[in-house]
Amino acid sequence: MVQAVAGEQALKGRRIIQSRGTGEEHWRTDFLGKPGYGGEIRNEPQAFLIEMHAGETILPHFHEVDQFQIFVAGSGGMGRHPAATLAVHFAEHHTGYGPINAGLQGYSYFTLRAKSDPGAHYLHKPGYREALKPSRKRHGVAAGVTLSTEPVLMDRKEMTVEPLLAELDGSDGLGASLIRMGPGMSRVGPDPRATGGQYYLVLNGSLEIAAGTFPAWSTVFVSFDDAPLSFKAGSKGLEALLLQFPGTRS
Repeated sequence: MVQAVAGEQALKGRRIIQSRGTGEEHWRTDFLGKPGYGGEIRNEPQAFLIEMHAGETILPHFHEVDQFQIFVAGSGGMGRHPAATLAVHFAEHHTGYGPINAGLQGYSYFTLRAKSDPGAHYLHKPGYREALKPSRKRHGVAAGVTLSTEPVLMDRKEMTVEPLLAELDGSDGLGASLIRMGPGMSRVGPDPRATGGQYYLVLNGSLEIAAGTFPAWSTVFVSFDDAPLSFKAGSKGLEALLLQFPGTRS
C-alpha cells in the first residue's frame, strides 16, 4: 500500500530524544513507523528525520536492515567522506558505517527503511560481533547533489532522471536517482515488483498523487507489491529522490 506523509504535518511531532550511542540529545521526527528499540524486524516501512546539534557526533554502528540516509540541511561528514549539505548514503544490513559528524550549524538527515529495524548496534559496545550476520556489505555516498533555484525549476522544459550510487551493484533492484520535472509534468515510476520497496523523497517543489499534494521534505513509500506510482509535478516543478531497496524479502 502506498503511504504518503507531508513534511509540514510530520514536523509538528518533532521531539527531543537521547542518542543511544553517546547520550547526547538531538531532535527526531517520525514520518512512518515507530522506533523499534529492542524489538524485532517488522515488514513495515520506517522513516524519520534526525536533526543533530552543532558539533554532535553519532558513533560508528550498523543496523539489521538496509537503509538510505539523505542529508538535507546543515553540514557535516560521514566517516572519511567530506562535508556535504545534500548527500545520499546507502548502507546494507549488517554493514558498519560512521561516525556522522555535525558542523557548527548542525546536520539533519532522513533515515528511510523498507523494514523496521530493532535498533543500532554500536561498534564501541560489547556484543556487536555476535549480532553481525553475512551481507554483501554494499555501502556508498553520493555527495554534492545540487537542487535547482525556483525560477530555473519552474522554467524546466524536459524531465530528467539522474542516477546516483551507480557504482553499487543494482542487479537485485537497489538503486537511487534524482528526478527533475517542470511544472505540471507527469510520470509513471518504475515497477516496484523487482525491488524491496521504493521511497520518493521530495526535495524541491511538490509532488502530486491521488492522495494529495506533498511539498519538500515529504515522503512517499511504495511497497514491492504496489503498482508503479503515477505522479505529477506541482505548480513550481519537482525535484525528488527515488530510492529503491534490494528485492530480497527475507
